[in-house]
Amino acid sequence: MADSVQAELTRLRLIVEDLGARLEAGEVSPEGLPEFKSVLDEMRLRTWALLTAAGSQDPRGTADRFRLRRAAELCRSLTHELSSGRLGAGYPEWPEVQAYATQLSATIAERTGHAA
Repeated sequence: MADSVQAELTRLRLIVEDLGARLEAGEVSPEGLPEFKSVLDEMRLRTWALLTAAGSQDPRGTADRFRLRRAAELCRSLTHELSSGRLGAGYPEWPEVQAYATQLSATIAERTGHAA
């Protein structure tokens, strides 16, 4: 098991090192880097959730609750920062965030019976 984890870590390091080298050589456009970072951030958060859940009686439930608490924290932070003006309203990502928030709200209401 530990060998499997080590092999995956090695693969991840090689991917990041290769991307860095290709970026320096001009073979990769830097425009894709924000999405790459986003994927790495998501992997980091999921890994943290897995580590948190590893010693639990209900690892899946613990990991799910970790993700939900993280999502609530992010929503709370975005709401506060946008309301206070610390986060600008002019970003082109807002319509996508709004669409997913609306879709999530509807799905929560449908699946859990908890209307917004």
